[in-house]
Amino acid sequence: MIKFLVQGSAPDPYEVVFDKKGGNLTATCSCPAGLMGQYCKHRFRILAGNSEGIVSENIEDATTVQGWLAGSDVEMAIHNLGLAEAELDQAKKKVGAAKKALARAMPT
Repeated sequence: MIKFLVQGSAPDPYEVVFDKKGGNLTATCSCPAGLMGQYCKHRFRILAGNSEGIVSENIEDATTVQGWLAGSDVEMAIHNLGLAEAELDQAKKKVGAAKKALARAMPT
């Protein structure tokens, strides 16, 4: 188990805890999103190898945690999120192009 203190928007840092048992990777965060079981940028930032905001003395442990991702149950979920975000980006571009085409079709 590895614990970090991460400075977020609150005055006091949030506690982010990672643990790996076999292929199961768990992460908790004391931020409001983390406490509600929602997407928490503090956890995923560390998993991505980004140590931004870590105020505890173990900043180098972020590399260890990032290494835990490989082969974990979370790895595929993060991969699928990346694919979905890319699809969303493409859809937004298509919608933007369709709006421009509609505007051109109805000149003022």
